Amino acid sequence: MAQRLDAFPEDDEARTPRRYPWDDWADGSAWEIRSGDDYDVKTENMRVNLHMRADQMGFKVRTKKVRDDAGEGLVFQFFDPEEKEMKTVIAQAETSGDVAAAMDQLYADAMDIYERAREEVTIPRSDGSRQKYAAVRYKQQIEKGREENALVPTVSRIIRKPTLGFAHLDAAGRSDLMLENLVLDPNKLYHRFFTQKTVETARERMSQYED
Repeated sequence: MAQRLDAFPEDDEARTPRRYPWDDWADGSAWEIRSGDDYDVKTENMRVNLHMRADQMGFKVRTKKVRDDAGEGLVFQFFDPEEKEMKTVIAQAETSGDVAAAMDQLYADAMDIYERAREEVTIPRSDGSRQKYAAVRYKQQIEKGREENALVPTVSRIIRKPTLGFAHLDAAGRSDLMLENLVLDPNKLYHRFFTQKTVETARERMSQYED
């Protein structure tokens, strides 16, 4: 017998995409997720999602498909390809006692960039007016890196994966406020803690933002 429905049923593809806890998953731990519980797409598609997210965050990710009586899933781990080298350099410098001072300087310089940009740079709004530029995401990343004693790797990842903020500074003609300048300055206490690859990336990036 025909029956009246309250609404037309949505297709599976039209459902709201699941939101994943990427910040938790990218903490460097090994994770196992299960199809149906932690993700709804095909496992191979989820594997692609993991690699895409890792690329966006400046990480690499190792993955392994698992299958048992309970179904299938993925084991994965996000990692920074340069972090081991940076940690080794920092550990070797610990005996000299200047690591803490270098990290204090790096944090102060990185936050100074944020504060100066917030006060001195404006960006366009959708209505045609302009507003002050506040790089909130950048500030959060720097503060988290500081709290987790991983400031050098954090700065390196930001440089490897420039965001819209870099375009804002370029449009404003303020390459002096770009994070790459800090990495490239040999007079900074923290300069020697960055890998040669990070320094080269910063140099290449700056060549794209000449005033």
